[in-house]
Amino acid sequence: MKERSEQDRQTDDDARARRKRVAEGIARIGMLLAACFWLWVFGAAVRTGYLSWIGLTVGAIFVTSVTVSPVLGWAGRKRLETVSLGLHIGMIALYAVVVAVTLLWPRGNGTWHPYRFDDELAAIEAKRAVPDAENAARRYESVFGEMDIGDEPDFIFSGASLREELGKHPWKGSDRPQAAEWLDSQSKIIERLLEIGRMEKCRWPMQADIYDEDPVPYKKLRRSALLLMAAGNRDLGEGQVPAALTKYFCTLRIADHLHQQPSTIAPSFSYEREGLSMIRYVLVQSNLSDQDIAQIAGHLLPAVDPWPKEWERLLEFENLHYMNLLGRLYEVNGNGAVRFAAHPVISSKEGQGNRERGFSPLYWLMSMPRDPRGVHGIVDRYFARFDHGVSSERLPQSGRHEPPVRTSPNNFAKATCNWYRWWAETGFFSEREYLPPSRWLISAVTLRRGTWLVLGLRQYRDAHGTWPQTLDAISEYVPAEAFLDPTTGEAFVYIPDDNSFRLYSKGPNRIAEGGRHRYVKALDKVEDDIPIWPPPVPEPELSDDEMHKQMEQVYGPNYRRLMQ
Repeated sequence: MKERSEQDRQTDDDARARRKRVAEGIARIGMLLAACFWLWVFGAAVRTGYLSWIGLTVGAIFVTSVTVSPVLGWAGRKRLETVSLGLHIGMIALYAVVVAVTLLWPRGNGTWHPYRFDDELAAIEAKRAVPDAENAARRYESVFGEMDIGDEPDFIFSGASLREELGKHPWKGSDRPQAAEWLDSQSKIIERLLEIGRMEKCRWPMQADIYDEDPVPYKKLRRSALLLMAAGNRDLGEGQVPAALTKYFCTLRIADHLHQQPSTIAPSFSYEREGLSMIRYVLVQSNLSDQDIAQIAGHLLPAVDPWPKEWERLLEFENLHYMNLLGRLYEVNGNGAVRFAAHPVISSKEGQGNRERGFSPLYWLMSMPRDPRGVHGIVDRYFARFDHGVSSERLPQSGRHEPPVRTSPNNFAKATCNWYRWWAETGFFSEREYLPPSRWLISAVTLRRGTWLVLGLRQYRDAHGTWPQTLDAISEYVPAEAFLDPTTGEAFVYIPDDNSFRLYSKGPNRIAEGGRHRYVKALDKVEDDIPIWPPPVPEPELSDDEMHKQMEQVYGPNYRRLMQ
């Protein structure tokens, strides 16, 4: 009986041992499957480049321990398996403790506010600085203090639009007496703008953060350009060509002043486009003296590609903006103490004072340097990734922009590692955000070079009595760079036409369409040539649906976001 009982105990022990081994095997398989998942997550996190050295260390220990533990168990190294498993469980417990301590830690004394890279801003401003006496921005301030942009009378809108009719075509005061009288009331402002137009340097303070107010007075600069163009066109319509040219040159100077600001690519080219359009009109249609021709040549902007300098200035500006946006993950008090913020504060005025702490500081520690000055390296490496892409010399053939893919595994990993940084990069600093400015610049340079060609054609006609048969004939009058159309990478299209000529770029699709830039309703397509001369004939106003189709064909289905 005793022997039977001993045998039963042995059998039970063997059964329990087998069940234990099966349970351990199942647990190891489960842990190995979990390890495969965490290896994938950690690998994706490493590829993003988001993790700090602390995040990499913690992640490596966590993944290694969960991976090695079941392997050691199957190899019979149970003591090492126990140590490895204990390390894994200990890390989870330690994380929970740190989170609890972080949540319960006293808020501390003093006023905390978002960290800003003010020293970097000061260094940039010191490099940009010019004496006040030479700074056109100071002169603009005095003029704009007297300018009321809401004083346009009703007839400006109901009759002749200051921008469309008076601002883009020659006109006479006798034909538009009300408009002429109102424009005369602005003569003092126009005269002061002409004085400012003689100044070369212009520096408004730099906008340090994307949520700061932009110090550049765009609305009043827009009004200034419209006044100059309307006044110049009246001078031209009344035969006062030198006076008209002076105002067109001043419009170009406003564009140049904007070019000197770090992030004003689109507005500056808008003003330049309008001034060049009327200068081309004068070159072809007006009687000009040699002095007039020389003045035009002296005021045209260079035909060389300006993008390298524009991008360098824009990159410096965007670097500072990105650093200050990431700086919101930190906060600093009056004593200079810095800590991770519990919650990023968007507005500089929001959240002043003592703010509740959360577990976010621990989260930021996994992906951000403890010292905010380490943000420099993050930003430099980020922009270096797509510097080549935005520095391309001409447009892609299609000119379309496909919407970014936001649901990829890489984006998921980035959002997991540091959702704030991922949000900043996709929302404000993605490569796609810089493609439209580079395309606007290319289109503007196309018009610049086209204007140089028109100048050369006029000089040839004055010397020989007729327009030349080919553009090669004007090489002695025009910079070599002007002959290359940056939009297509090819030559401009030039066609002599009786006592005139046609000159245009084939546009992004590189198909010659007679210099037409319009939406063809019958064919449901866009003709995207860039006309240099003659000016495009105004097309009938498009419906909202037709305008949508035109914009979509040119800029792609994501055009609404790109135009913001």
